[in-house]
Amino acid sequence: MRAPHKLHLTGEKETLLITLYAKALDSRSKHSILGDRKADEMVNMIDYDFESLRGFGNGNVMVVRARQLDEWVREFLRSNPDAVVLNLGCGLDTRVTRIGPSPRVSWFDVDYPGVIAERRKFYSEGDGYQMLESSVTEPGWLGKVPVGRPAMIVAEGLLEYLTEDDVRALLNRVTDHFPRGQIVFDVMNSFAIQSGKKKLRERTGAEHRWAVDDVRDVDKLDSNLRRLSNESVLGSKYLPAGYRLTFGTVAIVPSVRNMIRLLRYEFDRLEDSSRG
Repeated sequence: MRAPHKLHLTGEKETLLITLYAKALDSRSKHSILGDRKADEMVNMIDYDFESLRGFGNGNVMVVRARQLDEWVREFLRSNPDAVVLNLGCGLDTRVTRIGPSPRVSWFDVDYPGVIAERRKFYSEGDGYQMLESSVTEPGWLGKVPVGRPAMIVAEGLLEYLTEDDVRALLNRVTDHFPRGQIVFDVMNSFAIQSGKKKLRERTGAEHRWAVDDVRDVDKLDSNLRRLSNESVLGSKYLPAGYRLTFGTVAIVPSVRNMIRLLRYEFDRLEDSSRG
């Protein structure tokens, strides 16, 4: 047997193990939402006390978030088979395995050098797949990504760790790089951030910085963006029936209903230029 991989991650980087474990647990369920067997395989190969993560956050919410983002990626790739995909703050996410893009797609997983070093223990580059070692807030990495093609940009569980100024700069940078495309991501409101702040800090030392209480504020961050979708995770059709009933009851309260939302935007730089 191969020796288990030891990971050396701290702070916000360590939070990637929370989502990985949630997806692994879901794959063991009789009625799996995501069916992420690769995540379970990776958990079994990592030397880490994953049991200590049980009860941290809500696994169903994280899995449902991933499922909806996956569906939006699949939909985009059906219409744009030669697209570029950016999976920002990828961590140990297995989205490229779940989607299984065609060789015509150029897929880039982007994260800190230390995270990509861990990722290389499980993934190899090739067949349109590449890993880029950089903080997403650094501008240089985007120069390695081809231009002139439509793009699907995914930021799962990432933007809430950035400041609003960082988010604005990132959105403008990627929409300026491509002629057209879509960008999908999740946002948390102030209630959600305050509710989990103490536990997150004690467990990982990480901190959520960007709260979104009105999605119209997101619309203003980049004039190229046009919102297509605004979905509440707590109202998702992918939640198991029992959870939908439970969450549906508490979601009568707006601050609870809007704790975590999934946003999808489209952009078309060429169209914007012609109007200008």
